[in-house]
Amino acid sequence: MMEFLTHRIFFSRIDEQTIDESEQDFSESLYIEDNEHKPDVSFDTVAGYDNARMDQSLLPPPPTVFAPPQDYVQPTFTSAPVITEDTARQALIEFVSKQTCWGTGTAKSLTFEKLQSSTSYHYFLETFTEERTSKWDHEPFRGQFVDGSQNGPAPGPWEIPATFKEIFKNETQHHEVPHTAFVRPCFRCEAKGKVKCDRCNGSGRVKCRSCGGRGSKTVTRNGKSCRVSCSWCFRGRVTCSKCRGSGKVVCPACQGECNLKWFIKLIINWVNNVSEHVIERGTIPAYMISQTTGTLGFNEVQPRVQPVANSPVAEVNEVSHNFVGSHQFPMKRIHMQHHMIRMVPMTQCVCRRRGKEFTFFVYGLENKVYGPDYPDQCCWGCTIQ
Repeated sequence: MMEFLTHRIFFSRIDEQTIDESEQDFSESLYIEDNEHKPDVSFDTVAGYDNARMDQSLLPPPPTVFAPPQDYVQPTFTSAPVITEDTARQALIEFVSKQTCWGTGTAKSLTFEKLQSSTSYHYFLETFTEERTSKWDHEPFRGQFVDGSQNGPAPGPWEIPATFKEIFKNETQHHEVPHTAFVRPCFRCEAKGKVKCDRCNGSGRVKCRSCGGRGSKTVTRNGKSCRVSCSWCFRGRVTCSKCRGSGKVVCPACQGECNLKWFIKLIINWVNNVSEHVIERGTIPAYMISQTTGTLGFNEVQPRVQPVANSPVAEVNEVSHNFVGSHQFPMKRIHMQHHMIRMVPMTQCVCRRRGKEFTFFVYGLENKVYGPDYPDQCCWGCTIQ
């Protein structure tokens, strides 16, 4: 019997990433500088945030030592169910009855010669981690409270309390680090509240689209071509719609407030790191195995899991040992780990009908059938194209 092996590893899966709703407006309102307008602001060194700059800097968590409990006992394995001949026949009859123009007579009358049971194994390990980074950021100052250094020293990056909404789900939160804020004049507009319009380059007028900036257009009158002045513009130029002719627009950094509130922003990322390994036995396509249900043969959730050691399949034990060893993440805090083994039962049914051998497979807890070589695939009266 052939053995098919698929090995999939997914780190930092973010198919369900969310941003804390209370922080969403706060984060979207921040103006991101381009290379031409870097802020000329001197940042005081804040203890615990020595590397904080305009880009994110990683803040490793305090070292932790985890020792497994002395009375730890790993969960035992359960076995996958085994089907009988009657169950296999009924599953085949139901499968054939759903196919167009297949006859059920063969399924009802065939003779079973052998039922050979096997199991496909799906090992799954997920590690829920927390990562914290920091950066200097700003928002328009509109007279809101400024929590500066006069209120005391800033708490360390891992001393700021934060909780995730759901374990083993990706999530991102933004927090202002207490006691790090101060107010400075806006560097982008030099505290004027407005900057030069980038559409008209400060002139207040742009090229007319109707005449292409020529100020006149060619028209046909009485069968003859002639040039006439463009009715949409004056000498090929029209008022800029972005600045309405003023040549100035509201400063995108301070949004017209002239001052900015600066602070250290703490970015917290909870990430579910996932590794998977699937062993498939038989000739059933891999996608069919992955889409069916199986028996949960092993399931464990711990602050730190131990590698599986008592699986009846040596390959599962080896993969578990490798995966657990790779899920260390020294620059992140590990909150919880979960690993499990899903077992998909599969039975190879060797049958005989009118002296000819026929094989089909029954798999999954739903007793699905895979039988592409079923002999009675065209009922009486059909024409094979």
